Amino acid sequence: MKMRVQALCALLLLAIVHAASPQNLQMATASRPREVVFVCEHGAALSVISAVYFNKLAKEDHLYYHAIARGVTPQANVSAQATMGLKQDGLTAEIERPLALSQHDLNEAARIVTFFPIPDRYSAKVLVEQWSDVTWAPGSYQKSRDGILKHMKDLLQKLRAQTEPR
Repeated sequence: MKMRVQALCALLLLAIVHAASPQNLQMATASRPREVVFVCEHGAALSVISAVYFNKLAKEDHLYYHAIARGVTPQANVSAQATMGLKQDGLTAEIERPLALSQHDLNEAARIVTFFPIPDRYSAKVLVEQWSDVTWAPGSYQKSRDGILKHMKDLLQKLRAQTEPR
């Protein structure tokens, strides 16, 4: 019995070492969808709406990207107005509460879209696209969503062009 446990432990250790090898870690990273980070001030409205619509449209287009919503100074909850607007559109926010932007998010991003300038304490390895003409105010869900979708069409077209074989 003791010999069997030792053999199982040895096999488990070999499996862990193999799984953690640089080649396997690289393959695991390559198998994840490329990440698009949407950043608004509070991570509660514009970035949330953008991530939801991006993920819906990217899936429909069979693009291997996934969006996340982040805020520089996240508030406690996703905007009730954004939640209600998405619900009326037949969609649901993918986060329960706003999440803070991290340097890791920016380092892992294939694309970054902001609605205001990112503070200097952050640095990005990829081009940061600003949609500063899209704003948020009480009662502005439809206007903000339409502005996002106008930009989204262009963003998806750029990503499609980057992923199509030449």
